[in-house]
Amino acid sequence: MIGDYTYPAVAFVTLLMTSVPTLCPAAANASVEQQWRFRVYLDDQPIGYHHFTISNAGDIQQVKTHARFDVEFLKISLFKYRHDNIERWSSQCLNSIASTTDQNGTLFRVDGNVTDSGFRLSSNTGDTTLARCISTFAYWDKSFLQHDRLLNSQTGEYLEVDVAELGEQSLMIGDASVAVNRYRLTGDQIDIEVWYSGNDQWLGLQSTTDKGRLIRYVIE
Repeated sequence: MIGDYTYPAVAFVTLLMTSVPTLCPAAANASVEQQWRFRVYLDDQPIGYHHFTISNAGDIQQVKTHARFDVEFLKISLFKYRHDNIERWSSQCLNSIASTTDQNGTLFRVDGNVTDSGFRLSSNTGDTTLARCISTFAYWDKSFLQHDRLLNSQTGEYLEVDVAELGEQSLMIGDASVAVNRYRLTGDQIDIEVWYSGNDQWLGLQSTTDKGRLIRYVIE
């Protein structure tokens, strides 16, 4: 936790090398890979990185995420976060998830897959079955904003969220000013603003903690 805020891994999360790619559906039997690489800041302090790799093979999309955060004061560790996650998707529905997280020594594990009876999920809090078509905080695919509940890939919590469209604003990406469409996700311990280009490409996000501190994702 940073303050009283649990990072929605996922969290979450200004974009990809030096350009914004167009993520198109892969052709049948083809394999396409895209990468997002972010530096992560707590206010103005760099605390680590969050990388996303998305590959497509036929109808299956695989998303791998790796996050490493360290907050220090006078070389004393105040916060340590390690998150690794593999998700598989089909037709914008989560097929499976396998994540591990170490948050300041507290360990989390989330495993799940779709079955005939629904999405079977196992986490630290036990086992449950959700609807067959669910979504995580899948920022890379703008369609996730259509869901009113999202799976926290760190904890396995199935969270209620409200989505509000905030309109257009200019965002600096490198040396360029880019027009972005902004959306805000709110819920219990959730306050996230996510940005997309005019053709729905993910351009970045920021999140405010319960203590009023700002987590920002900045192009690497």
